[in-house]
Amino acid sequence: MNDMSPASLLGHPEIVTPTAPWCCWLGNLELGILLLTQPWLSDAGLSRADLERRLGRWGADMPVGAVYFQRVSRASAALEAGGQLAGRGAGRSRRFSLTPAGFAAMLLNLQIVRDDPTVDGRRFEFQRALVSMANVVLDRLLELPSDPGLGPSLDEWFDAVDALEVLGRPVMTDAVYADAFNVLRLVERQQERVRQLERLAEARLSSAAAPAALARQARLAQADGLPGTTDADLTAMLQTARSLAAAGLPQLAARADIVRYRAYHRYLAELTTLYASELKVVDMARFRRVMTGRPA
Repeated sequence: MNDMSPASLLGHPEIVTPTAPWCCWLGNLELGILLLTQPWLSDAGLSRADLERRLGRWGADMPVGAVYFQRVSRASAALEAGGQLAGRGAGRSRRFSLTPAGFAAMLLNLQIVRDDPTVDGRRFEFQRALVSMANVVLDRLLELPSDPGLGPSLDEWFDAVDALEVLGRPVMTDAVYADAFNVLRLVERQQERVRQLERLAEARLSSAAAPAALARQARLAQADGLPGTTDADLTAMLQTARSLAAAGLPQLAARADIVRYRAYHRYLAELTTLYASELKVVDMARFRRVMTGRPA
C-alpha cells in the first residue's frame, strides 16, 4: 500500500485494521466522544454520564443521532477496545481519556469526505461544526498563560502521536497536521467531491440523451397509427408507454442531479466566505508548543 493519505488509510480496512485497529472509519457519535476527551479539555477524563450530558447539549447543530446512556456506553466501550480511548475505574465511575491513537483517528476521519452531501449531509455538517468548534476552542486555549501546566506529560503524549505507524510507515505527516482543524480545507475537499459527483451526473446525462431522443421520436411516430382496443392491444400500448417513460427518466434524473450539485456549490462558496472572515485556522505546531511549554 503506497498511498498513506487519510482517504486511503480509512478506505482499506481489510489491509489496515488487522495491525492498526484504531485506524478506522468512525461515526459522528464516536468522533464527538473523542473530541470531548482531549487531554487539554479534560485531563481527568470523562465518565459515560459526563459524555451523555455534554453530547446532549450539542443539539441539532451537531448531528450525532439520539444521545442516551446505553448508546454512549456502547460507543465508549468500542473506542476503548479499538485503542482510541483509555479507561480507568469501574462501573459508572469509569472515566475515559483520549489516547494518542484516538487523536490520530479523529484527525484522519475529520479530513475525509466521501458521501453525497446533497443526499445526506449529516456527516459533512457534523465535520464542519466540529472543526469550527475545535478551531474556536484551540484559539481560546492559546490565549492562556504561556505555560498552562500540561507540560511534559502532554509532550510525551504528542510524541506518541508522532510515533504512530501503519504498515511500518508514519501516519501523522506534516500534511495531516496542517489540515487537522482547517475548516477551509474541509470545505475545499467537499467542493472537489461535489465537482466529481457533478461530472458523473453530466456523463449520465450524455449517455442518456440518445435513448431519450429515440423515445420522443417513437411517441410521434405512433400518433398516426394507433392499434385497436382489444385486450392484447391495450397490453402492448401499456408496455410501450412504460418503455418510453423508462427511456426518458435517466436523462431527467441526471439533469435534476446537476441542478442540485450546482446549488450546493453556491452553499459551499458562501461557507468559504463566512469562515475566511470569522475563523482563524489554528496552527497545531504552535498549539503543541504552547500547551507543552516549549519555547516558540
